[in-house]
Amino acid sequence: RIAFCLDPYNFVDIAAGVLVLVLRSVSTASFVSADETGNSIILSLMCAVPVLRLLKLLRRFDDFHLILRAFRLASEALPVLLFILSIIVLMFASLIYILEPRSNIESLPKALWLTMVTVGTVGYGDVVPTSAAGSLVTAAMIVVSALYMSIPMGIVGKAFSTVWEDRDRLLMIHRARNRFLERGYKPQDIPAMFCSFDKNGDGELDLPEFMAMMHKMQVALGTDRMVELFLSFDADGSGAIDDSEFVRNLFPSAYAQIYGLGRMMEQVHTRNSTAGDKATDK
Repeated sequence: RIAFCLDPYNFVDIAAGVLVLVLRSVSTASFVSADETGNSIILSLMCAVPVLRLLKLLRRFDDFHLILRAFRLASEALPVLLFILSIIVLMFASLIYILEPRSNIESLPKALWLTMVTVGTVGYGDVVPTSAAGSLVTAAMIVVSALYMSIPMGIVGKAFSTVWEDRDRLLMIHRARNRFLERGYKPQDIPAMFCSFDKNGDGELDLPEFMAMMHKMQVALGTDRMVELFLSFDADGSGAIDDSEFVRNLFPSAYAQIYGLGRMMEQVHTRNSTAGDKATDK
């Protein structure tokens, strides 16, 4: 129940409903009349209503989770790229401000606007260089920005391609994690669950035992998806998974907290050894 109440999608639903009630209770003005009277608060709330109603549909799009994951992967490199981009923008804006006559570029912010529009390949045309030196600097900026902007776009595109190629496994893990949390279970409960469903006492669950545990927890994914989920957890191909493999795939942020750093390093060494053996066999 707590996990359900803390679901961000539920907050969006509540906000969308409450906002409409607030608008109906405090004002009967239309969008046009609120704009004419200059009531900025009512106008802002009216503009927020369609946005919140569209956000309510996010729970129907599981692929949105893939986009967020791709941006998280790309965000590791973006801070440095944004820092270098800031240097490029400030450098060219300063040159344009120095070289252009004040009748055309009267302030540094206006030079920054011209630079940002040019670097972003938008080119509104509301501000253009008039001097020969300013035109040369702008031409150089166009070439430099075109070459540089391909770097972050390539990183984001590569991250999305990587996530999209692995979309089936990522979506299954995402759905299983949500079902798991919706039923009120926590990552710390997994070791005890594995012990209770481990019928032969070998410390691992084979496919029938895994499916029995998922059915008992009422994690409804379908038989085919449960098999695919089991195979994605069984990285070493042993035909069985233990509780640490389950936690590492489903709740990676809680893995170190439950098993400690030593267990994590041991599994990394085991996976590397397994991969090396497979490469040697090939």
